[in-house]
Amino acid sequence: MRETGITRGAALAINDFLDNCATIKPGDEVVIAAHVDGLYGGDNIVDPQAIAWLQSAIQAREGNPSVLWIDEPARIHKWRVPPVFMAALKACNVFINCSFDLTIEELKSIQETATECSVTLCRNFVTTPGLLNSPWAQTPYELVSEIRYQAGALFGEGNLPYQLTDENGTHIEGTIMPPDHPRFPSYTRRRNEGPGYRPFPEWIFPPINVAETNGTIVFDRMLSWWSRYIGIPPFFRNSVHLTIENNRITKIDGKEEAEAIQRFLKSMESKLGKEVYNFPEIHAGVHPQAVVTSEQCNNPLIQRIVDHSAAYCIHFHIGATRPSTWPRKEYPYWMHVTGDLVNASWKVGEHLIHDQGHLTALDHAKVKEIAAKYPDRPTLEPVPPFFHFFNS
Repeated sequence: MRETGITRGAALAINDFLDNCATIKPGDEVVIAAHVDGLYGGDNIVDPQAIAWLQSAIQAREGNPSVLWIDEPARIHKWRVPPVFMAALKACNVFINCSFDLTIEELKSIQETATECSVTLCRNFVTTPGLLNSPWAQTPYELVSEIRYQAGALFGEGNLPYQLTDENGTHIEGTIMPPDHPRFPSYTRRRNEGPGYRPFPEWIFPPINVAETNGTIVFDRMLSWWSRYIGIPPFFRNSVHLTIENNRITKIDGKEEAEAIQRFLKSMESKLGKEVYNFPEIHAGVHPQAVVTSEQCNNPLIQRIVDHSAAYCIHFHIGATRPSTWPRKEYPYWMHVTGDLVNASWKVGEHLIHDQGHLTALDHAKVKEIAAKYPDRPTLEPVPPFFHFFNS
């Protein structure tokens, strides 16, 4: 379709995405993949206007964009990557994935194919005009990438004690271990070091391996991809309490959300054994402006994605197997269930990673230097409620 007039804010976000994340160059073969169902109430929220704006902007950069519309429902424990999706991935330089269902975290074959074919694989979260006009999308990609790098640098190469606490009753202690994730050989790897996976907006720093963890965690939200299959909303009505003993979940307390998580983990024992009760990793969001108003997007699945990316949000993996051990023949997916905390404090060695929800990497001199380059963009200061009107 031919796009209608684009707003200033959406153009700003798209230009940042294509120039600094996807790094589109003349002659690039670019595929934009999106699902149809989100147009009619499905989970894969997308607006063809946003796709048309992306396509036009790629053409303006002398790239060759093709749009792939998919209509295939996600079936629990039988997820697959459509062959046409994989064929398109192999045939391009840059692949822009606008799908909520088809992610490289759960479906490793997408990541593996992109790596084998040296394709820049972008996961585009801002798939509607409303999202493109949000502070979340308009925060400079360069800035959020630097925050991510500086946050990861505080972990060094591991072998450090840690403590994580909050006012809701969370208190765990353990040891930070060296990195061993196949996609993150270091806690400070930058995304733009060659072809690879690049989300837009940037959202998390690498998973941090933990050991010898003991204590209690109290949380009230989880990442929305898996919450659908557990049968609970991504924002809970009631908190869930986990008891952790030597990196194992030994008790799950709470109301209906806790009961649903218990049932789900029990059902997963037949696929992954007792590993479903592992407590292997902790990491966090890095975005300083995770702000999307209800007028810009009121879908709870997407709102939770935004919240998950926020610099105040710490997340831990519930029952995840180590990424280096999957996919398995008997279950070729990564169980990527998270529990998320806000306003917590996380101390690693002598460093505070978070201080009551404040990500200390936001205070780094290099981060402030980059923020100063963008006086007319949302950066580190709170965004006023009327910001999106000036950028629409």
